[in-house]
Amino acid sequence: SEAVAARLVSKGYSLATDADSADVILLNTCSVRDAAEQKAIHKMEAVAGRMRKERQGAVLGFLGCMAQSRGRELIDQLPDVDLVVGTQKFHHTAEYVDDLLRKRREKIVDTDEEEGSEAAIREHLLNGNAPRKSVAAFVSIMQGCNQYCTFCIVPYTRGRERCRSIEDIVSECRELAANGVKEITLLGQIVNSYGKREIDVMNGKSAFVQLIEAVHEVEGIKRIRFTSPHPKGYGDDLVEAYARLPKLVENAHLPLQSGSDRVLKLMHRGY
Repeated sequence: SEAVAARLVSKGYSLATDADSADVILLNTCSVRDAAEQKAIHKMEAVAGRMRKERQGAVLGFLGCMAQSRGRELIDQLPDVDLVVGTQKFHHTAEYVDDLLRKRREKIVDTDEEEGSEAAIREHLLNGNAPRKSVAAFVSIMQGCNQYCTFCIVPYTRGRERCRSIEDIVSECRELAANGVKEITLLGQIVNSYGKREIDVMNGKSAFVQLIEAVHEVEGIKRIRFTSPHPKGYGDDLVEAYARLPKLVENAHLPLQSGSDRVLKLMHRGY
């Protein structure tokens, strides 16, 4: 949401105080549970009903995982919707909004894969523009998931794992620090799987620990967190990093799914 807001702000748009006064209303959606999808659909139905009466020129759109999984079906179900943007196309949202407001296109659905898209989505900053100032920021270091747990839709809506380079992530952290951010949370679907296929182990340190070390060197950053990890990614090097790196917050989030080996095997959790 903040990545899209930053791109819109950089194009000269401003954030409305509420949906009723907005010319563009975009719902960023989730698919992890059906209840989340139904909530988004009901919300858009209510918004569309008001806009038909009050602001007929408003652009209405769905972003995110439900947009990815349902695609054009959302426009077929809700004809007032103008825009459906999938999980690898967030960074095109601002140009699509321009096209719709200027009547260059009528309806836009884009859920295609895009190589390199993981490096195009910066959560907070674009050319120095930030939707709001904060001392804490989330930084996306990767997208997608290769785990394919039997109960989970994420690999199908977010795609396979794709990682940004350490240099690109550190550059974003420096920009955030220059704007007053003190705490960074590194984000990934399985965040401690970062770079396993792209970045070699160096001096016994995994790619994820190498990244933490690089962010640790950024002047102005005081605290580093990460979420969501998987137990399989807690190697000795990461455990040791907690003792060695003072900026790495002493917190370990472990999503324990079950206490039964049989159920975990059926879930394809792998531990």
